[in-house]
Amino acid sequence: MEIGNTELLVSLGYFRNRMRTAGAVIQNNAVSPLASLFFQRTPLPLLLLLPLYFCGLQNSLAQIAGTYRVDTKESQIQIHLFKGGFLSSLGDNHLIAMTRFSGTAKLTKMDGWTAELSGDAASLKVIDPWGNPSERKEVEDTMLGPSQLDVKDFPSIKLHSVSFDPTAQDTAWHLVAEVELHGVTRKVQFSLDCHANGERLQISGKKMFKLTDFNIQPFSTAFGAVKVKNDFEVTYNVVLDRVH
Repeated sequence: MEIGNTELLVSLGYFRNRMRTAGAVIQNNAVSPLASLFFQRTPLPLLLLLPLYFCGLQNSLAQIAGTYRVDTKESQIQIHLFKGGFLSSLGDNHLIAMTRFSGTAKLTKMDGWTAELSGDAASLKVIDPWGNPSERKEVEDTMLGPSQLDVKDFPSIKLHSVSFDPTAQDTAWHLVAEVELHGVTRKVQFSLDCHANGERLQISGKKMFKLTDFNIQPFSTAFGAVKVKNDFEVTYNVVLDRVH
């Protein structure tokens, strides 16, 4: 049975009025002063799609709920140090890999989302694709030594989530975490690019930090003519497997 143009307009008008009525009820109950304006000004097709969107988001989150453990063989955490100083052309940027770390993530509705990560500071290795092994070893010894990371006194690098939530985009998650480095703890915000594939999650992204925020003085030589910049970047590609 075909619906005529008049009947269709009447039906659409009915649904729009119902949506506006719902906004008015919310406003009268003082739940949200902006809710009524939202319902009145949002186009009808969008209003009809909103329940489907939120239903799909909830289903997606329900599918990934569970406890996960970091797959250290498939995961990478790297640190990028950048050269500075007016004779920076004589220095090098440095690429450093954390080779020993572990972590878990718990994504449950009842207890909220949490994440933990712990790395061995002494496992940081200079993996510059340039230079020679002796130069890399010299940079590594300086980095791990008492004037920089001082890994004997501060052997661990840790991350502990404060809040961990999905955003409006199901592949973008927001993490606020306490990061401990060199005996100093800072609260840091991360934007995570996340993808689920069966029993596996893949989380990637990058974040800029400052050495001095963790009481580490950037290394310099030749009276500061060649030095390491205060800003450094951490990139991560972490793979987590579901724990049964």
